[in-house]
Amino acid sequence: MKTLAVINQKGGVGKTTTVINLSAQLASEGKRVLVIDLDPQANLTVVMTGGQYEFDTSITDVFESAKKHPIVNAIIPAVSNGEPIANLCICPTDIRLSRVIEQSLTKVHRERILLKQLESIASDFDVVVLDCPPNLSLTSVNAMMAADLFLIPVDGGSFSLNGLADLLDALEEVKETDDVNYAVFRNEYAKANKLINNFLDEQLNGLGDKVLKSTIRRSEAIGQASVSGETLLNYQPKSSTISDYRQLSKEVYALLNV
Repeated sequence: MKTLAVINQKGGVGKTTTVINLSAQLASEGKRVLVIDLDPQANLTVVMTGGQYEFDTSITDVFESAKKHPIVNAIIPAVSNGEPIANLCICPTDIRLSRVIEQSLTKVHRERILLKQLESIASDFDVVVLDCPPNLSLTSVNAMMAADLFLIPVDGGSFSLNGLADLLDALEEVKETDDVNYAVFRNEYAKANKLINNFLDEQLNGLGDKVLKSTIRRSEAIGQASVSGETLLNYQPKSSTISDYRQLSKEVYALLNV
């Protein structure tokens, strides 16, 4: 089992839509996929559970007491438009997560809670995809400890690279290595935005082969699908953006050695 963390300290760059649609693509290709919502905003949970807000067990309960609430009890089938998605499960979150994380700051091995839990389900899934919050909270540190690859989306905003250097420094510190396995990709790409595209290309140039060839084109259908509680693959299977996620999944495969 390999673990992928979709992470960026800047909000609004498309982390959650990336998790939704990349995981759906991976699942459609036969991989057993688990997505975990580590963001207290719970947007991933709302979309991939059909709008649920309350659960018998969630990742919040796991962080509160992994002994009483092992992660296996928090895993449920992911759905799109009310129908289960083959090969895809979700570990949802709820609004208590922020408070529980604050209370967990005094726990021993608090930064390894998620890692230890994932070890217990290693034979159940091929890929775990973590939707991280836009900050370096304890949930983010847990994701950093557990992840084999960090996928960093960069959108079309001129400030989308703000904090990237700090994020990479944090990854190196947590992973205790200068050779962190990470990749950056362009999200919500619009060919017409030549000024922004040229600026971002120049900024990303210094990252060399850490920048993926895949770009996810801007599409109204992505937002419409999320509002409808669906993956893009289910909402508009003939969308040209589907091919973008397919290409992204291939590059992720290679980096994870799945």
